[in-house]
Amino acid sequence: MIRDLPTEFGVVRVYQHGPDGGIPVVLLHCFWATSAMWADHVAALIGEFTVFTIDMLGQPGASVQSKAMLTANHCARCIDQVLNGLDLDGVHLVGHSYGGSAALQIAARAPARLASVTLAEPCNSVARLPGKFWRNGVVLVLPGVERKRRIVEKFCGHPSPGSQVENLVQLFMAAGGGGEFASVGTPFPSYPRDALLRSVEIPDQVLMAGKTIHDSAKGIERIRNVMPAWRYRLWPDASHMLPCEAADEVSDYIGDFARETIGKGRKRVSSQAIALADP
Repeated sequence: MIRDLPTEFGVVRVYQHGPDGGIPVVLLHCFWATSAMWADHVAALIGEFTVFTIDMLGQPGASVQSKAMLTANHCARCIDQVLNGLDLDGVHLVGHSYGGSAALQIAARAPARLASVTLAEPCNSVARLPGKFWRNGVVLVLPGVERKRRIVEKFCGHPSPGSQVENLVQLFMAAGGGGEFASVGTPFPSYPRDALLRSVEIPDQVLMAGKTIHDSAKGIERIRNVMPAWRYRLWPDASHMLPCEAADEVSDYIGDFARETIGKGRKRVSSQAIALADP
């Protein structure tokens, strides 16, 4: 089922997979991508869950932005308005990269409809992006296709031809070129203060890669020190495109965490941080 939902920032395209009334899992994609990146996860989760994939505003999908989102709070408000339009409660929210940063902001600022949050390689959220990332990021919006492609492929773990990640590389190249798919009015994730992370009362798990755009070891250290109730898992050999490279395992973690947290809502988890065992 396809829904186009009005928000104060534009009309947001939502794809519903499964019947009304199921346990809702909502998936937010990364920057310069579309909800199609979640195809393998939808196939794994549908049946037990009703899965909603959202084309984020300002990105290459079918949503149509009419007003710029200038702050993280704007992004949180937009997605909250989508959840309100869908009339969902007890949502298990999942975000990758930019979508993970957005999911974190929603958990902190508009958590009323959430039951849990899964952050897959959240961008500039638990781990700060280094200077090298910003230097490479400038290249992504400048002329020079070959150098741009080399940087994008490095971010994505040098994917094999024909793979889902390689297909996303093609989309990233188109979206970053300043043409039809250029992102407009979408703020880049800002590194959140510890106070914002501590304010999250939703059960939270973070799925991280070892060969990625940030220092995951520092991210894990921050989780242990600042958010000791959060769960985390590290894939040492994965790239920033972890959800596509380890789709089956990531889907298992999403599903297992949703089952554990059904009905918990805003109850604060009081246990110490858990390093999840290898699958």
